[in-house]
Amino acid sequence: MLDTQQTRRQELATLQEQLEAQRTELPDPLPEIPESTDLAALQHELRSLQKRLQAMEPVNMLALEEHERTQARLEELSQKLATLDEERTELLLRIENFTTLRQRAFKEAFDAVNKNFQTIFAELSDGDGYLQLDDPQDPFAGGLNLVAHPKGKPVRRLASMSGGEKSLTALSFIFALQRYRPSPFYAFDEVDMFLDGANVERLAKMIKHQAQQAQFIVVSLRRPMIEASERTIGVTQARGAYTQVLGLNLQAQSASV
Repeated sequence: MLDTQQTRRQELATLQEQLEAQRTELPDPLPEIPESTDLAALQHELRSLQKRLQAMEPVNMLALEEHERTQARLEELSQKLATLDEERTELLLRIENFTTLRQRAFKEAFDAVNKNFQTIFAELSDGDGYLQLDDPQDPFAGGLNLVAHPKGKPVRRLASMSGGEKSLTALSFIFALQRYRPSPFYAFDEVDMFLDGANVERLAKMIKHQAQQAQFIVVSLRRPMIEASERTIGVTQARGAYTQVLGLNLQAQSASV
């Protein structure tokens, strides 16, 4: 009997200690519980929540570390994305500036060459001509046309001209380019083949004038072209199967005469 009482006293003391420990965790002051509260319903809900917590187990204790690593990776990728976006914006600006500069340079070159073409074509043919873009608003999307009006003839495009008119128009365009940006030398192979005597003289005079900026090598059988040259090299067929090359310095001969 004494043992039973002593055991109960120990259990009572233990319960009191647990009660005191729980009281320290409870809020102070304690919340008021409404009289209409259904204790059985609360206990049922508590058991339901406990079952839900147990169903979530086992808990991944490494989830926080994985979350931190994923968050760090996300921040790194976000910084790289921001850098790429800035670089993309800079590239687009550079492309826009390059396009603007290219159009400006083309417009400057086109206007200069067109002006030269009009002047040179008038000197070679006593007519008038000009350069025409298929799409002036976007010159790189279309082509370039040579429109010429030889003296005494209607305005025609290059494709509908005769051989001599095509030669004069094409040569006018070449000389127009040369005046804008000269090359070191030019080689012409019988470009005067389809021209009459008067036009050959005009062409020879033009080449002699342009020769002040570059060297011209011209293959020709026409007398006016040969007479206008500074040095002439003739290739003729000698006796037998051999060819003979003769060189004449016409400028020196003219000076001696």
